[in-house]
Amino acid sequence: MIGFFIKKAFFDGWDNLLHIVVLNVLILTVAFGGFFIAGFTAEIVPLSMALLFVTVMIEGVFLLAISSMMAKIVDYRSFTFRDFISEIGKIWKHGALFGALIAVLAFVFSVTLPYYLSLGNMIGFALAMLLFWVGIILLLSLQWFLPIRSQLDDNFMKCIKKSFIIFFDNSLFSIFMLIYSLVLFVLSLFLVMLVPGFTGILLAHNEAFRLRMYKYDWMEKNTDLDPVKARKSIPWEELLEDDEDTVGHRSFKSFIFPWKD
Repeated sequence: MIGFFIKKAFFDGWDNLLHIVVLNVLILTVAFGGFFIAGFTAEIVPLSMALLFVTVMIEGVFLLAISSMMAKIVDYRSFTFRDFISEIGKIWKHGALFGALIAVLAFVFSVTLPYYLSLGNMIGFALAMLLFWVGIILLLSLQWFLPIRSQLDDNFMKCIKKSFIIFFDNSLFSIFMLIYSLVLFVLSLFLVMLVPGFTGILLAHNEAFRLRMYKYDWMEKNTDLDPVKARKSIPWEELLEDDEDTVGHRSFKSFIFPWKD
């Protein structure tokens, strides 16, 4: 399943390269604009912090709208920028809430972790380690929020709950996705965050989530099987057969000169 996921994510990313670049430029523009204004007002700390908070909320709106567009791509559909603008009108509340949640969590962890470590005793170290692992679990779980909201549910709290369910039920795969995302992020740094960037990472997460849902569809159709044994014997080749046929095989030449294929 992982091999096909990487293949499909690359193919879809290549086919929608222009969209990815443009959407990444949008994300970067908002980020740099917000941080520039916040830095310009740095002497007024409350105002600067408020501007940073609003910037993260706006980014949350754009990231959720972009995730919705990536969900279309992974489902073999296309989108226009008019669709993107229309989607913002539908999801802005949840996007802003998600951005606010990330901002609050980042602030809490950035303040409490150094504080506990600065205590210089075993209790402080233990609390810091506990907080660290809580942060890791939150990171591994909340990485699923955007694709869940884009593909599965439009209830904010249910999406949060399902994010944790997906992580705990697919812990190794969630760790793989976090590492995969970090690799894409490092690669993006060399390409000025234009490709694959945050849009490419969201594409990958939507790909992964869509394919992972096949597991639950199959288990719902095979309720007579023992749940523990069923989870260990998911017939991925059978479940991915239609997608394999749709995606097909491409030569290197077809990537560079698709009109000659």
